[in-house]
Amino acid sequence: MKVLIASTTVPHVAGGGSLIARWTAEAMREEGHHVEEFYLPFPTEPRHVLSAMVGLRSMPFSGSADRLLAIRWPAHVIRHENKATWFIHHFRQVFDLWDTPFRGVPDNAEGMAFRESLRRIDNMALSESRALFSNSLIVRDRLRHYNELEAVPLFPPLGGDTSRFRTDEYGDFIFYPSRLTPIKRQLLAIRAMRHTTTPVRLVVAGRPDVASFGTEIEDYVRRQGLEDRVDLRLGWMPEEEKVDLLARCLAVAYLPRDEDSYGYPSLEASHSAKAIVTLSDSGGALEFVRDGVEGLVTEPGAKALAAAFDRLYLDREAAERMGRHSFDRRDELGINWPNTIARLLGDGA
Repeated sequence: MKVLIASTTVPHVAGGGSLIARWTAEAMREEGHHVEEFYLPFPTEPRHVLSAMVGLRSMPFSGSADRLLAIRWPAHVIRHENKATWFIHHFRQVFDLWDTPFRGVPDNAEGMAFRESLRRIDNMALSESRALFSNSLIVRDRLRHYNELEAVPLFPPLGGDTSRFRTDEYGDFIFYPSRLTPIKRQLLAIRAMRHTTTPVRLVVAGRPDVASFGTEIEDYVRRQGLEDRVDLRLGWMPEEEKVDLLARCLAVAYLPRDEDSYGYPSLEASHSAKAIVTLSDSGGALEFVRDGVEGLVTEPGAKALAAAFDRLYLDREAAERMGRHSFDRRDELGINWPNTIARLLGDGA
């Protein structure tokens, strides 16, 4: 089948939203499909969003492939006679993040009119899709709530050669690999280290979205005298180094606020047979992690998180047992590429 994968990208910002399109294309090619990828620059500033959506809408993709698969908001506004959409999030700052510090528009008539404009455009474009998938149950529920549309949950697998992951030991450190941004709450993990009572350590790895957030984290570690217990590896990390840390860590932390999906750090932990520590308000992560089974789910506070870190340090057998359940969880949920590609390209899509 000839497939076009259309996604959007924010220059110099890399994350799971970018990887899902690339990995989907690679998996389709491995199954013999002819795939073209289009990554369309898109602004994050609300004042530019509507005009940029008009530009996407005018792109001439009709008749250019057997199927167009739109991934990442707002690629679904592109027109094609056989379009499927894998919806991974809304323009979050005016929907599920409206009542949070992450809202990007004023809470007034103008801001609400902007939100309503986006909702109407989403409804129109998503209704054109021959099939509508979500990357999680939480995004499915958001589509029901904001758009009154029904999506089929389809969990994205990890891409590339996953045989690179291994399990060496259950060491003395918690590993938090993720893009560094306030909504991922790396600073909460670091604050928790002030309250731990065991020698457990924390390794935080990732590239800051903005340099000032990386500086804020470094300054906090220095002010609190945590340099010997918190290892900051800010910036791009080679895959081999990340895989090695996953293989040797005690467990993986993933602490986003109301996340769209379980997150690739959760899958990387699973492939490495490591337990996952997450929070009761972390959204999609809770679709993968059950408290005491694949990891620990705590309240979103520094002391509660510290207690979870200490618990794993003191009970390595439990950490290993939860790691094995984490490894098995992917099969339970059907998270694999053959299943995913069959759904995306099936007759019902």
